[in-house]
Amino acid sequence: MNMSVAETTPPPLQPPPPPAVIASLEAVEIELELGRKEIGEEQYETAIRETVEAVGGVLLFQMKIEKEGADHWVAAIALESAEGREIAIIDLPCSGESASVIPASESDLPIARIAAAYASLADCWSNAA
Repeated sequence: MNMSVAETTPPPLQPPPPPAVIASLEAVEIELELGRKEIGEEQYETAIRETVEAVGGVLLFQMKIEKEGADHWVAAIALESAEGREIAIIDLPCSGESASVIPASESDLPIARIAAAYASLADCWSNAA
């Protein structure tokens, strides 16, 4: 059996897919700051708002939800970068686990689907004011 070079050469390696998380400095700062704080039951709303504002982001909305049988505070935020505005979702488990900040387009949370629309609506309100 005579094998040609094409039959024995493996296909070229493909580049890895882009990361599924926001690589912005602001997103990392939010995750670190929320992870550092000891947040009491009545302080989640304030902690999220203050942390987002401290890094120059805009809090679009937030709410407490049940996810996989556990309580979480989730928030939709807007972060500005050189590439433009990025809409992201903060997921902060009430159990004390680490917060995560991911692009709304990659989140499986129901609020992710309305976050970009809400941001556009908020732009219309501020332009009309």
